[in-house]
Amino acid sequence: MILYTFGLLAALVFLGLKYVYSYWDRHGIPNLKPEIPYGNLKTLAQKKESFNVVVNKLYEGSSDRLVGVYLFFRPAILIRDAHLAKRIMVNDFQSFQDRGVYCNEHSDPMSANLFALSGQRWKNLRSKLTPTFTSGQLRNMLPTFLEQGTKLQAHLERPATEGKTVDMRDVTSRYVLDVVASVFFGFEANCLQNPGDAFRTALLDVNNTESIVSNIRTTGVFLCPALLKYTGISSLPTSVEKFTTEVISSHLHQRETQQIARKDFIQMLTDLRRKAGGNVQDSLTDAQCSANVFLFYSAGADTSTGAISFTLHELTHKPEAMAKLQREVDDMLERSGGEITYDNIKEMKYLDLCVKETLRLYPALAVLNRVCSSDYRVPDSDVVIRKGTQVLIPLLGISMDEKYFPQADTYWPERFDESTPNYDPDAYYPFGAGPRNCIGLRQGILLSKIALVMMLSRFNFTATIPRKLSFEPVTVTLAPKGGLPMRIERRK
Repeated sequence: MILYTFGLLAALVFLGLKYVYSYWDRHGIPNLKPEIPYGNLKTLAQKKESFNVVVNKLYEGSSDRLVGVYLFFRPAILIRDAHLAKRIMVNDFQSFQDRGVYCNEHSDPMSANLFALSGQRWKNLRSKLTPTFTSGQLRNMLPTFLEQGTKLQAHLERPATEGKTVDMRDVTSRYVLDVVASVFFGFEANCLQNPGDAFRTALLDVNNTESIVSNIRTTGVFLCPALLKYTGISSLPTSVEKFTTEVISSHLHQRETQQIARKDFIQMLTDLRRKAGGNVQDSLTDAQCSANVFLFYSAGADTSTGAISFTLHELTHKPEAMAKLQREVDDMLERSGGEITYDNIKEMKYLDLCVKETLRLYPALAVLNRVCSSDYRVPDSDVVIRKGTQVLIPLLGISMDEKYFPQADTYWPERFDESTPNYDPDAYYPFGAGPRNCIGLRQGILLSKIALVMMLSRFNFTATIPRKLSFEPVTVTLAPKGGLPMRIERRK
């Protein structure tokens, strides 16, 4: 009887899974064959490849404009047409305005940030935070960027003098965290000199790839929001949530009660709260401020770290491009008397081309999530994307497609030269596009450019590893296995 019961249960489970995995067949959508119980994410479940790499390999597994896939048990549509992807993000935004990632404002307030919020709550918050990222505010942050950049130069002096090999992924990550601490948290960290600084270890706790709970968190936030909802696991470790809320709350109230003013993000939030006065609708709570400061802490750190270190990595494998960029750096500094300003950074055309090409090859978030909010008929087809369907836009797959980017595997900054463009502009959106693009993209790019200028003005870098990289299997962003070691020397 027991064996019969177990056999019956096994049969029911099998039939249930067969039904789940026939979703796209039943809806007449071309799809990639799933594997029970992984869907199309077997190598992710086995911790062999990251979500970014897995999804972009799925891009290569079909030739259709869009294809049905399974995120474990969750059906989703992978958009393979770059122009359709842009239309979804821009022209038809009203049907795809939410990301469909985990967000629980009531029981997990740290999850309710600008990235995750949906509907009117997202619109309200976006309108409040947009003024904090104007060009004027970026100019105000420039002295902090330069101050930390000078510390970065000093930190690299000794290994450069000795011609040592340095993991520039690690070094730039600690430099960026020192900037983020000052600009967003309102205090001075010392991650560059002290790898064990509490500000850095907090982020390491979030990205602990050895922790099963940490892996569940990552999967739940981006792929299966119901997983966190039903298990009760929060989106962040308790220690990180406590650290962030305590620091942000104390700084906010200190600024408000003692009339302290600094040119940083905390000050902008303080000003927003002061301007709102007693209007609860327009104000920001401590929890909202903490959630969004942490978002910029984690996302901003990874984005700028990648832009800086991957650019250096590519330049070490293309010495003529590094020499050309160093000449531009030297010319700019000579014209300005050694001064680095917001305007002369913007005028550096080849630097801009190099960063653009890096972001094509290594987008900060290589997969963009959207969820369909109303039935949507795909233009020039009979396919209807149903309300509630998860949609994936594989940035890395699109950016490595020869159809949009000739010689896609080559690091070729000149492809973005406006006088002789050699790419499809409707296929390039490393920070997303439309109303839901990255709000802090200009800040991240400015920080990255300043770091590159300050390092390349003083040092030469030489490759010590092959150009082609492998990526860590359990990370949200593209993180190279073994870091990015390179030899550093003082320029003569």
